[in-house]
Amino acid sequence: MEKEKKTVNSEEKKASGMEYPIIGKSRSTEQLIKQINALAKNRRDALVIGEAGVGKGAVAKNIHSLGTEVGEHKPFMSINLSVLDDKELESVLFGYERGGDGLPYSTKRGLFELANGGTVLIEEIEEASFRNQMKILSFMNERAARRIGSTKSEPIDIRLIVTVKEDPKNLVEKRKLMDELFIKMNDFDKIVIPPLRERPEDIPLLVKHFSNELCHDLGIGELVIDINAIDVLVRQTWRENIRELKAVVDKSVLFSNSGRFMLPPELVDEKTEVVKMINNIANGQDFVLDRSLDVIEKGIIERALQKFGYNQSRAAGFLGMTEQTLRYKLKRLNIASARTRI
Repeated sequence: MEKEKKTVNSEEKKASGMEYPIIGKSRSTEQLIKQINALAKNRRDALVIGEAGVGKGAVAKNIHSLGTEVGEHKPFMSINLSVLDDKELESVLFGYERGGDGLPYSTKRGLFELANGGTVLIEEIEEASFRNQMKILSFMNERAARRIGSTKSEPIDIRLIVTVKEDPKNLVEKRKLMDELFIKMNDFDKIVIPPLRERPEDIPLLVKHFSNELCHDLGIGELVIDINAIDVLVRQTWRENIRELKAVVDKSVLFSNSGRFMLPPELVDEKTEVVKMINNIANGQDFVLDRSLDVIEKGIIERALQKFGYNQSRAAGFLGMTEQTLRYKLKRLNIASARTRI
């Protein structure tokens, strides 16, 4: 545990200057940290590519904050195009003048204007219509913003950081990204964040980091995380990447007791519990036998029910027990029967 703690501290130290620490020891994570530091030193626009939940927003914020001198104020504004009504996008980005046809009786500054001198993060640009993609492209070329209902354009000095969820070439082929915008963004500095499933060596450090973070927020001591729990988490696919892992770790911390990190029930199967029992016995560690046996028995019964199409009579015969005993175990172990699954 002491060795592991030193490793975690060493890895976190690499990102200690970041507003949002990038945790991991994989080669791709180390390269990502280097890229962030390099981009922070210039004002070039950047394109960040990665699946949902890999931390594209955190990368953008780190680029901005590391590029801002101590005591210096440079605004950081962000907009997620996947959650915005396409009709609202233009007014949010560019603002509007009071008194125009169909416009409110007030003046509103747009996002680009508000962020002048700083950074604007445009998340998931592929979610915008081609009409609005063209307007964003025009801004990229002209670096000037004109409010809706106005005839005057204001010069804007900002760094743009744009994110997409997959290779821009694929988005062009899927007709989700304009060719002209794709060509323009080829001039941007590019960062590709690999999915979590491709860098499993980062998972133990992330689990420890998120667990300690929540324990600190809850005012409780750090939890002991055994190798069996880490093994289960490393074997998951993590479709939502770091975001999903953090949610599971947070849930595990809330499930925990007696100072031990406890995985949520849906991630624990009988195979995991058998390995854990054997390892704990071999290492002379404490464990709750009844709980382990329940998990193992539940897994066996569920597999038997699935094998026989949830026919309880056949499953009971296969398991060498009466139907009455099987029904008792279904209730005690909270196992869904065929009736509840329909």
